[in-house]
Amino acid sequence: MSSSLHLKSPSRRVQRGISSVLFMLLSGLSLGAMVFGAIYYVRGLQSQSVTVHALTQAQLKAWNGVEAVRQYLFQLGATEAAKLSPNQAVTFAGVTGIAASVVDVTAADTTNCGGGTRVGFNITGSSGGANSLLAATFCAKGNGGAPGGGAKSPAVNIKGNLDLGGKLDVLGDSGTKVVVDGKVTGSGSLSGINNLYATGDITLGGGNNLDVLFSEGSINLSGSGLYSSVQAMKTVTLSGGVGVGSLTANGAVTIESNSVTDLTALGNVTMNGAAKLVNLKSGGNVVGNNSQISGQALVAGNYEEKSNGSVASGKYGGSLISPAWNTQINMTRQAGLSINVTPLTAGTVSSPKFDAYAYKAIANYVFERVGSDTKVTVNNVNGIPNGSYFLKGDGGANQDYLCTGNAYSAGSCPAKICAGYSDYNSCFNYNGSKWTVAGTTMAPGVAWFKGDLETASGTYYNSWIATGNINTGGNNVTWAVNYAGYANVCSNSRFPSLAPSNFCKPGDTKLQSVPSGNIAFGSGGYVGTVYSGGKIDLSASNDIFGSVLAGDILTTGGSTIVHGYVSAGRLGNNAGNSTLGASTKIDLRNLPSGFDPGNTDPTAAEPMSATLLWSRYR
Repeated sequence: MSSSLHLKSPSRRVQRGISSVLFMLLSGLSLGAMVFGAIYYVRGLQSQSVTVHALTQAQLKAWNGVEAVRQYLFQLGATEAAKLSPNQAVTFAGVTGIAASVVDVTAADTTNCGGGTRVGFNITGSSGGANSLLAATFCAKGNGGAPGGGAKSPAVNIKGNLDLGGKLDVLGDSGTKVVVDGKVTGSGSLSGINNLYATGDITLGGGNNLDVLFSEGSINLSGSGLYSSVQAMKTVTLSGGVGVGSLTANGAVTIESNSVTDLTALGNVTMNGAAKLVNLKSGGNVVGNNSQISGQALVAGNYEEKSNGSVASGKYGGSLISPAWNTQINMTRQAGLSINVTPLTAGTVSSPKFDAYAYKAIANYVFERVGSDTKVTVNNVNGIPNGSYFLKGDGGANQDYLCTGNAYSAGSCPAKICAGYSDYNSCFNYNGSKWTVAGTTMAPGVAWFKGDLETASGTYYNSWIATGNINTGGNNVTWAVNYAGYANVCSNSRFPSLAPSNFCKPGDTKLQSVPSGNIAFGSGGYVGTVYSGGKIDLSASNDIFGSVLAGDILTTGGSTIVHGYVSAGRLGNNAGNSTLGASTKIDLRNLPSGFDPGNTDPTAAEPMSATLLWSRYR
């Protein structure tokens, strides 16, 4: 019997099942791939969106940095910006995500920056890990830094000796400082002065009320003054009814029946009369005569009381001498007693300087004599083309016209610049080397004169500058241009079409402040190496709104009020000392916006500005 094995092929139904399973498997894999692909795509879009957002924010940061740098350069101005150096980093307080560094600096760039300082920066903005780098170039103009050159300028700054007579009041500034590079002598009264500093001796009488008195020499005070602090690098002498809070001297001190809270001297101390002290320190010997020390006395040398004086407590290093019956000297001996006193040292004194010739190029009106004619050079005045003119009149009702020809002619005389007492009177007179201006008013602006100048009756919105001496006369009221303000300068009712364009910008309703416009009077100048003029005499009654700068000496008298700072440089050869006499007031109350009494730098004639010249991404 034989048998055989038969193998059968899978049925078609079974094959169809396997195909279905494979199809479903492949379909699932495809769907999974699509899902994962979609997730990856979405994540990619999200990542791309985050990256674009971060980059956008970084770019915004970089442009914010451009404005921050521009503001920084605006504060510096051209002079300070020129001191920047390549690779110097600039940081901004309270600002994150911005970095800036200097690339290049070009001072006095006339091609791209109109004579200002051109500065290139690399500015980086950072946000969310993204960075944006901008290369930006700026133009800085004008002179920056603190007005007046850094520290606050003294309200009164005198080179040479100063004589004080009558009454000097300083009003409205609790930090007022008077600096004298020389001796100070006076018998009048002083008030409102926070600090009087002199390189020479100070001798004052009368009833004074001062906070700090400092001398690099000696101090001698009499009268009935009150002083918070008296400091001398040499000796101090008090008499009369003078009262002092704190007295310090590197040398000896002599007081009469004065009241002193704290007295410290490196040298000997002599107390005559019923002097009253709270505390005393002396590096030398002390002699008292009926003096009373209610606090402590520390004396490195001997202590001697000649009468019925008293010391509440103290120590001495030498010997004690007093009448046997006087038991009020409560002091003990300490051999080798050392008094820890730091000697006074001199401060830094900056002497004022003034040179009228430095202002000539930036003055609105320059007055000079050419033969028997007056030449007026005009600069930056609306309604008058820049250039030189002759000051002419027709001998009748037309006076003080600027004319292109050498005689008055209606067709060649574009402007009248001053109003006299009447239409038939000229404001200007020239005699020898002296100009006199007297009338009603003049076209506003900076007026510069070669020679001496007298400003007489009238109300003027001018900054007066002369190469010689200046005096006032009659009923003169002068407003420096910056003090006068927009209405009086830019829309002057008498000369509405003659606004000085460097002070009055088109479309503005606010005066553009220029440092020379802070000057009411400035006198004196160098011719080669020789200084001439420089005396300012305000002996008439004056009301002056602006600073007074005498290149040599300053004299006040009558009733003079100066709403600004005063200075005298002692650069010339006028006889005598500077004198503030009669009734003189330095009134610093309610100074108008745009007026800075300590900023008169002629090199800062151009207002500060900073502009972006060009930029590109790097």
